[in-house]
Amino acid sequence: MDTAVFKNDKLNFIELLYIKNITPCTKIHTHEELTITAIKKGSLNLLFNETSQELLPNEIAIINSDVPHWAELKEESKDCFVLYLKKEYLKTINLDFNSSFEVLKQKSIYQSFIKLCNCLLDKKVSLIEKEEMFISFCLAFFSFESTQTTTSCESVLALNIKKYLDENYLEELILEDLALKFDLSVVHLIRVFKKEFGLPIHSYILNKKIHLAKEQLSSNTPIIQIAQSCGFFDQSHLNRSFKRIFQITPRSEEHTSELQSPCTNSYA
Repeated sequence: MDTAVFKNDKLNFIELLYIKNITPCTKIHTHEELTITAIKKGSLNLLFNETSQELLPNEIAIINSDVPHWAELKEESKDCFVLYLKKEYLKTINLDFNSSFEVLKQKSIYQSFIKLCNCLLDKKVSLIEKEEMFISFCLAFFSFESTQTTTSCESVLALNIKKYLDENYLEELILEDLALKFDLSVVHLIRVFKKEFGLPIHSYILNKKIHLAKEQLSSNTPIIQIAQSCGFFDQSHLNRSFKRIFQITPRSEEHTSELQSPCTNSYA
C-alpha cells in the first residue's frame, strides 16, 4: 500500500497517516495538532524558522502544535508515519508537551511508536486495544507520573469494572466510556484494573471472547459463525487469538476431547 490512514470518531483525538514513498514538504506550515513522525528508510531534514534537525530511522520527531516548519529530503526516504494528536486530550490525562520540537534518538521509543502505528492501522485490532496501547505509549513517552493516590477501595472498584466487562465484553467498548461510567481518569482506570488482575483491559476482553468461542466449539455451529458471534473480525482473527492462548487452533479443539492449557490466563 502507498498510503494508509487511521481515523475513528470514537478516538477522535488521534489520526495516523502512513506514506510509503515520501516527497518533500517545502511549503512552511503549521498543524493545530501535536505531531509525532518516524521514518524507516532515508532521512528527513526538518526545518524551523531558525534551526533544522535531521530525522533518521530509529528516531522520532515531535513537533508541538502551531510551530511553523517544513521538510526536505536528504536522500530517498520511505515508510513515513505521522501521528496527529490533539493537545486538549493530553491535558485530560495530565500530560503536556511544552517544547517547540524534539528529536528522540532512543531506539526503544522508536520501536514502541512503530508498534503503536501498526496496531492503529490493523483493521483486526479492537478500538479498546488501540486506545490502551496509545495511552501506554504516551505514559512512557511523556514520562508521566500519576498524581492520584491509591485507596483501600480500589480492589472493590476493580471488581466492579470486571463485573461490567463480564456483562458487556461483546460490545464495542472504549476506555473513554469506561472511565466516564466509573468516574475515573483513563489512566487511573487502566492502572486500577491491571494492578488487581495483572493484565490490560483489552487483553481481559479478548480472553473472555476466546473462552466463549471455546465453549461454542462443542456445538455443530460453523467456526465462521462462532467467530462472528464471539466478537472476532473473522475466522482468521479467531484462529490466531485462540492459538496464542491454547497453543492449538479452534479446528483442532473440535476434535480434542480434553484440552490441557498451561496458560488460560495468558493474553495477546
